[in-house]
Amino acid sequence: MTIFSRFSALAAVLLAAAVSACTTIRELPPTPADAELSAEQTEEREYSRKLLEAFLKDDASGFIGLLSPEMKEEFGKDKFELSRKVITETLGQPVSFSYVTALEHIAITPYIWKVRFVLKNKEDKEYYSEALFRVLAGHDTKGDVIIVGFNFL
Repeated sequence: MTIFSRFSALAAVLLAAAVSACTTIRELPPTPADAELSAEQTEEREYSRKLLEAFLKDDASGFIGLLSPEMKEEFGKDKFELSRKVITETLGQPVSFSYVTALEHIAITPYIWKVRFVLKNKEDKEYYSEALFRVLAGHDTKGDVIIVGFNFL
């Protein structure tokens, strides 16, 4: 193997590593359903979007910081890391997300998001899958937005 071919092989490996290290997760455009939300619900939806973004970007402190005090006690950094590991091993790396709808409920509002993932096999063939992410949001007695629950469906 010549020095040039060794250099080319090394450059190809480094380029592949650099490209795969850059992860961009796109938020798709909002749907007409956004126009139906009240100002209070719009604030809750944005809060739920921040929660989802923190999860997708592997930002444990940002994610936990958005939870209600009761949820913070129950769902710490260890649970965050385990949950994210299970999701990414099962579904792959997140590549995009979009808002779907808010469901009508008396005390809290469930906000539904669609998340698209890509999973690569050993030959770098890509397989896409989607999952729904539900965030249960409301307002506390002070009027502040709180997250009282979340899960992938």
